[in-house]
Amino acid sequence: MHLLYVGLTHRETPLTILEKAHFSDQEGLKALKLLKREKSILENIILSTCNRTELYLVVDQLHTGRYYSKHFLADWFQIPVKELEEYLVFREGDEALRHLLRVSIGLESKIVGESQVLGQLKQAFLTAQDAGTTGIVLNQAFKQALTFAKRMHDTYRINDRPISIGLTAIQELDRMGLDYSTKKVALIGLGEIGQLVTKYALQRPFESVMLLNRTVSKAQPFLTEDRVSAHGWDELEAVLADADVVFSAVKTEEYIIFPSMLKADAVVFDLCLPRSCHPGSSLKLYNIENLTNQLEQYKAERQEIAGRIALEIDEELVKFADWRQQLGIIPLIQEIRDKALEAQASAMESLNRKFPDLTEREQKQISKHMKSIINQVLKEPILQLKELSVGEHSDYDIALIAKIFGLHRERGKDEGH
Repeated sequence: MHLLYVGLTHRETPLTILEKAHFSDQEGLKALKLLKREKSILENIILSTCNRTELYLVVDQLHTGRYYSKHFLADWFQIPVKELEEYLVFREGDEALRHLLRVSIGLESKIVGESQVLGQLKQAFLTAQDAGTTGIVLNQAFKQALTFAKRMHDTYRINDRPISIGLTAIQELDRMGLDYSTKKVALIGLGEIGQLVTKYALQRPFESVMLLNRTVSKAQPFLTEDRVSAHGWDELEAVLADADVVFSAVKTEEYIIFPSMLKADAVVFDLCLPRSCHPGSSLKLYNIENLTNQLEQYKAERQEIAGRIALEIDEELVKFADWRQQLGIIPLIQEIRDKALEAQASAMESLNRKFPDLTEREQKQISKHMKSIINQVLKEPILQLKELSVGEHSDYDIALIAKIFGLHRERGKDEGH
């Protein structure tokens, strides 16, 4: 049995292909079950997000696994195989597991270290388990990956380094140690940045949150608490005079906020260019320049942490290899396959002697169909066999199978990998 990864990601795939090659939530279950019926594929999990579509597979043979998984994707998404395989990435064995571990902690994400993908990975795993398309190998690999990612997030706190100007501003405010319950915050402008900062601000226990925008209705989705109020542009001076903290995220060609309009100890975050707040000498003002500098420092810290996490992945690969070593059934399965292929080779030799005039092409076609028969016959027994290695009577079950098939159990055990 072999681990195989087949994927399209934002790193290699243009958006025009990536948006076509996406499994919806409604399609997921059907796709999992259909993929399970493909030749060579024993287990499968599908991860499909806006940045990636990935198949995590256990296959009995790598070359057939690659072939049928590739054609499954091409058929499902109605993309010509030649066009699709230009962007497909294949990883095998340890490299497939390494990729899974990197994905779990966000090292393969557009935003390094983001944690959203961990929830998506967990959901993909649960969906595949419900569909009955996982087994002992993928169950172990994904449980290990999810545990690893949680431990890395707890240890390194990579997401404590914000990746947006808005979150950087909020965290700068957190570091001041303000008593939020006695402070009033004003948010000027409810464009993309303003809405994001509003969400972060609502997570803090401000006494009141005042939202001001030219179009007052844009504040409506945030008016879910009594402490939140909406204000029109004509109330700008009154709102500023009442605020202890001000976030300005409005684009303007000239200053609209002046020190004289603010409380003496007000803290102001000017989040746009051109600047909207006049830089008065006594004002505690954070502008786009110093916040961007802080953001760049956080990005550098994320990259440094990512490097440390990557080093820990090697240890996880060793753990998985040790776990596989304990699965006595794996070398047994390989020996069953080897014995079947020996029988096929012997039958082919006999056929060539009886029909010496067969062309090379005819010999290849017959051999291919013989191997296809073997694969179809062995697929279901192999699926059942690999589950025996974790049963209560696994040693007895493995010994019995070895005896039934006339296999050299001890030789298979010694050679297992």
